[in-house]
Amino acid sequence: MLAKAKQARRRRISPGLTEDKHVLKMLLRDGIVVIPQFLDIETVRAIAEETHSSTDLLADALHPDIVKRNARRLLLNPRKHVPSSVRVFDDGRIRNLARAYLSPEAVPDREAVQVKKGVGEQSIVDFYHIDEWRPLLSVFFYLTDVGSDNAPMEYLVGSHRGALWRARLEQDFFEYYRKDAQGRYANEESAYAGCILPTQARRLRERYKWRSMSCEGAAGTLVIFDNLGLHRARPLKAGTRLLLSAYWQLPDGDME
Repeated sequence: MLAKAKQARRRRISPGLTEDKHVLKMLLRDGIVVIPQFLDIETVRAIAEETHSSTDLLADALHPDIVKRNARRLLLNPRKHVPSSVRVFDDGRIRNLARAYLSPEAVPDREAVQVKKGVGEQSIVDFYHIDEWRPLLSVFFYLTDVGSDNAPMEYLVGSHRGALWRARLEQDFFEYYRKDAQGRYANEESAYAGCILPTQARRLRERYKWRSMSCEGAAGTLVIFDNLGLHRARPLKAGTRLLLSAYWQLPDGDME
């Protein structure tokens, strides 16, 4: 079943859709790219200030569109609550790069404003994991500086490529991972689907010579990564981490 499903959801890489050929080449090779100063600092500040003034995401977080998942607060429907966020979500360079990497028909999904503010708070995604068995890209746009103390994501460069080690992990994800209409885990298995133990991660890193990339960057940095690559969250040590996030995926017609 999984093999048939994967065949129906194959990527259609289309380099002609993007002018950022060098970025696409890096993304195909490494599974991740980090682009500093993607937007000017005035735009970054405007989005951050609107998030502070128009929502209680960083305060009481009582709004019904705010949910807590994996040591983060997520503000859903950000276009409605933080209209200036469209400057990122509708950015043509991001759209063209995502479609060049995935498919000309790729679409955005699950846009959000994310904040981490609980120092030392841990979650299951602190283990190395994959997010899907089918093609998927994530976009992070930093609204605050993200240094070593501010919970930068870690990514194992090159781990997005096909290899035998992935077979059982993707099979388990295909069989057990489910979310409900609110995006919450729909069963006990889902929280752990796609995760591997630290000892497994160490052995895989040694075997495939992967290096770990800590995704640090100043406000205005853009991070795009293939969710089939192994990555993990890190607990916040100090300060607050605020960012915009979105997925890019094949459209529903291709996902059925």
